[in-house]
Parts: sequence; C-alpha cells; structure tokens
Amino acid sequence: MDYNYPKSHKERIDEVHNSAMELIEQKFPNMDEHEEVTKKVYNYAGTCEDVYMEIGLQCGFILAVQLLGNTQTK
Repeated sequence: MDYNYPKSHKERIDEVHNSAMELIEQKFPNMDEHEEVTKKVYNYAGTCEDVYMEIGLQCGFILAVQLLGNTQTK
C-alpha cells in the first residue's frame, strides 16, 4: 500500500478497490464464487463504514456540546 499523500479520497479508495478486486478475480475465477465473496467484502466494508460514521457523529456531537458549553460560561 502506498502512503504517499496527498491523494484524493477517490484515488485512495479506487486504488485499494482495484487491488482487492484483482485478488478476488485471481482466487475465485468461478463467477458464482466471485460474486459471493465480493458481496461479503462489500457488506463488511459497508458495515465498518456505518459503524465509524456513527462513532464520528457521536464524537462530533459531544465535542460540539462541550464547545458550546465553554463559550456560554465565559
């Protein structure tokens, strides 16, 4: 994996997506197996994305409340 930034978010995602898809295609030439594995990978990635988004939103909300509280007491 190349960590030479700045790459756009899209470039970074496309790079790892293409790498993963190449590996899946090599390991699972049967299209039914390929689709099954790909669906599971996308489901996993989507779930991780959802969980981290929820955590980020919760942290952002807590930070906003703390900042608002600090500005009102001064």
